[in-house]
Amino acid sequence: MAIRAITRDAFVRLLPQLLTPTTPIRSAEFLRGRDKILEDIRRAFIQPGRHVFIHGDRGVGKTSLAQTAALEHQSADAAPVVIGCDKTSTFYRVARNIAQRLMPADPTITRVSRTVKVGGGWKGFISAEAQQTVERGSVPDFKSIDEVISIVAYLAGLHSRQPAVVIDEFERIKSPEERTLFADFIKQIGDQSVPIKLIFCGIGSALSDLLDAHHSCYRYLTAIPLERLGYQPRLEIINGAADQLGVKVEDTSQYRIATISDGFPHYVHLITEKLLWAVFDDDNQVTMTTPAHYSAAIAAAVIDIEPKLKEMYERATLKYKADYETVLWSVADHHELKRRSTDIFTSYNRIMRATGEEPLPRETFNQRMNSLKRPNHASILKANRQGWYEFTEAVVRGYVRLRAEARGIHLGSDHPLDGRNPTTLGHMPPNNVYRSRD
Repeated sequence: MAIRAITRDAFVRLLPQLLTPTTPIRSAEFLRGRDKILEDIRRAFIQPGRHVFIHGDRGVGKTSLAQTAALEHQSADAAPVVIGCDKTSTFYRVARNIAQRLMPADPTITRVSRTVKVGGGWKGFISAEAQQTVERGSVPDFKSIDEVISIVAYLAGLHSRQPAVVIDEFERIKSPEERTLFADFIKQIGDQSVPIKLIFCGIGSALSDLLDAHHSCYRYLTAIPLERLGYQPRLEIINGAADQLGVKVEDTSQYRIATISDGFPHYVHLITEKLLWAVFDDDNQVTMTTPAHYSAAIAAAVIDIEPKLKEMYERATLKYKADYETVLWSVADHHELKRRSTDIFTSYNRIMRATGEEPLPRETFNQRMNSLKRPNHASILKANRQGWYEFTEAVVRGYVRLRAEARGIHLGSDHPLDGRNPTTLGHMPPNNVYRSRD
């Protein structure tokens, strides 16, 4: 075996415990770099009637943070409720899903007085018709906020001593009318002391829309902005998993993984998973990874990446002239999310020197940049003001870096930590954290 004292059965059992590229993290032990934010959520929940809204770019780990926080708050007598929104979701559909998940597994548990008192001091009335429906193990179709509050509060008291509910991908609720209903729901949950904690996840604009829908809603919500992972937590994920298997990741490989991941946990987990499989598949016993293991990991990660990102990248580049790909790489060649076209062109020339190819004239380069904003190139870029560009979705930049890496082009060289001795990267003090400056 390539890893001493690790059988295949042990490796297969340990790997998904250490790295989770496809599922949310649900334990603070493995949620690297989020200790302060978890503490912020704990403090928010101390106040009755206060809930949280976690917002940030797609792929920064909102769901993992939300589910970890929910498990921390949820009492041990039940599991937290996790609801995902989609483009067809409405307030009443989501509310009914919440109520159904709060329903006890044994419907006979619901056969109590219609006037109920549950934890947290809530006391309210549930109609005879609604109670009969609930007693049969079903939830009626809601027609008003009052109905939602009465039944959700009633079932919350039966569900557990301290229930937590996660409402994920809230940005998919587009209708202003639906957002207003959610805002009213949040306010009534607080005003009536319903014993339940809500954790919303979405992008920043979704939070703004929700607050705009009901101006007093801000009193009941703590906004939790979530940025990309700092450098130190990225290295902790890589080395933490490898150490558990008795393997060391050589400095250059861990540095490159940390860099091209762009602070998105999914990429760190995915590439490290592929790296450890490459080690396990080695014919020789391995105690430290080699560049060959790293190259194999990058190649495997590109194949295994999220199909939507791959489709967007290929629409933007491969269906057209080959020079679109190198232009796109140049946009990802820096830690700043927004970049001036002149700086991007400087990166482009560096990349072309590395490939040994002739660069495009500046005018043609500008045309390529503008084309990458158009739908026939997947609208992969956007320009917020004249001469400044960024990726339409920040998570795409990590995938662009990964594709360049697979072709032997190292992007992100103008990183704040560049120039350090790679041997010090695994020993940086905890406060040495990378943060985007935009």
